Amino acid sequence: MARPFAMAALLLQRYGVTEVQAIRPLTEGLLNRAYTVETDSGKFFLKDYLNQTPELIRAQHHITRRLHDAGLPVSAPLADLAGETLQCEGESMLALYPWVEGHHRRGSKLDLADCRELGALLGRLHDALDRLHGPIAQPLFLPCESAERASETAHRLLARIDRLSVREGVDELAEFRLLERIGLLRELAGRRPGPEVNLTVGAVHGDFHDLNIMYGPRGVRALVDFDRLCLAPSLEELIRSALIIFVEFGRLDLGLVREYVHGYLDQRPWLAAEIPAALHRLWWERLTDFWMLTWRYDLHDERPSVQFADQSALIVWWTHHYDKILHALS
Repeated sequence: MARPFAMAALLLQRYGVTEVQAIRPLTEGLLNRAYTVETDSGKFFLKDYLNQTPELIRAQHHITRRLHDAGLPVSAPLADLAGETLQCEGESMLALYPWVEGHHRRGSKLDLADCRELGALLGRLHDALDRLHGPIAQPLFLPCESAERASETAHRLLARIDRLSVREGVDELAEFRLLERIGLLRELAGRRPGPEVNLTVGAVHGDFHDLNIMYGPRGVRALVDFDRLCLAPSLEELIRSALIIFVEFGRLDLGLVREYVHGYLDQRPWLAAEIPAALHRLWWERLTDFWMLTWRYDLHDERPSVQFADQSALIVWWTHHYDKILHALS
């Protein structure tokens, strides 16, 4: 965003705020830039959207405001004096949010009751999103990547690494993990989920993990960043989020994951029978996916690289402990 202070001062006049005292950039996300704005009326969160359309952003705003009004702990954008939540200024698309006082918590910092309540919250969120969206045609088959295509991608990334003039530690690890993954794909090609695997599709947050969950003294204070709202298998979001929230050093804390999943199923028990198929599908998706490395070597964007060590180790550990994980979740 060009001239952040001047832009923020002009923007906040539309909300009846006339005195901006300070504006500070926050860590840049993958889909937006963000700023804290301090004013005589209090503190706000200013989001500058990247790589989205105004129509999509307004749809996200409509849904998050409905979720907030329904009593869910969802951070929703503020409307200006004219009732607008999105401000388009040149190439910038901006929205103002209340500031949420809170902190993030890794899964290892949650007790069993916290984990169960977090799973239940995700279940309530999915229920509310489904009600807002309306009926969704079922089943919706989503084809999985083939082992052959995934191996081709791995070989292409290896060639990119081989051409580097200077290597960092993450490049050495990436080379090792890619060679390891090629071997696993060769060995496990026959375990690709087939067309008979159909999961219940619903409206989902799209990016549910610990960095998008704000905690206060009494539990979850706000869910944030609904930039990836979409239709997808509901249980895939549940399991995918567990793989981020509860992973430490490339392994899952299965006791915490069990409570998280069971909290979700307390809200949506009819999905329990789909757990094995959802786990199988997501395991294969992780085995054949190299998005962090394609960002690094194709897009020259190193921001996701910080997650690579844990996530690349996790799929190997998951493969070797597949039955143990399935037992914990079922």
